[in-house]
Amino acid sequence: SVHSSFYAISTTNKPLSQSSHRIALIIIYTVVLVTGTVGLVIMIRVLKTNLRSWTTIAFLNLLLAHVIFLLTVPFRIHYYVTNHWSLSTLTCKIVSAMIHLHMYVVFVIYVAILVTRFVQYYKKTDRMEFYRRLHALAASVGIWSILIIVGPIILSKYGTKKPEENKCFNFGQQAIEGSVFGFNIFLSVVIILVSCILGVIVGIILYSLIKKHGAACRNQQEFWAQMRNINLIIIIFICLVPYHLFRFYYLTHTQDMEESNEVFLSITTLTCTDMLLIFTKMGIFQVCGF
Repeated sequence: SVHSSFYAISTTNKPLSQSSHRIALIIIYTVVLVTGTVGLVIMIRVLKTNLRSWTTIAFLNLLLAHVIFLLTVPFRIHYYVTNHWSLSTLTCKIVSAMIHLHMYVVFVIYVAILVTRFVQYYKKTDRMEFYRRLHALAASVGIWSILIIVGPIILSKYGTKKPEENKCFNFGQQAIEGSVFGFNIFLSVVIILVSCILGVIVGIILYSLIKKHGAACRNQQEFWAQMRNINLIIIIFICLVPYHLFRFYYLTHTQDMEESNEVFLSITTLTCTDMLLIFTKMGIFQVCGF
């Protein structure tokens, strides 16, 4: 069932006890919290232009996804430092579920941004806009209303087995059972395939621009617009794809690879640093305008 599938997305059965894994997780989540917060401050300052732009609306939704997840990061850091969960089981479920919701929401938003830019390129338009700001707001509400509706359902089924006392993030026992196993494989295959397709499209566009303009392509605005797309593709392949590649192996070796899986999962949260990478490279502070 869908409920069981979402339940199985959280993939650690036992609390992490190996110091090397705990140290790695503490470092990763601390970096995510600090750089993610700085990036959000930059993003808020930048996103003050056309609120009907598809790109701007997408980045605003990305900002919201990061904010919601970053609120849960201090709980993770505290748990891995102390190896002790002192809050309720419900809080544990919420914190554990948010890393997965964040990962998939961010991926969907990345895809939306890239597809929008591809359409702009092929249609030769400078900007794609909603006709009214109300339409843009409705589109965003539509995206998040799905989570508002599905979220409580997920939490009601998420981690049906009571975790060990003072431990958290151990809701993944069913990840290899029946249809749940297939659902996890399906999600990973989709993300890897879509990522590769997006990468190929960016490569084709860059090749066509270089072929058309030669050495002068660096003077073309279209070229630098596609380089911004390269930034997103790099983030996807560094932060998201490795986890889903590793997941194929993990799902057949769950008993031996639980700690490693948690580290791979934490790498997906490095997407919270995307604002620093996007807005500080090549002077890209005009992202809302194209």
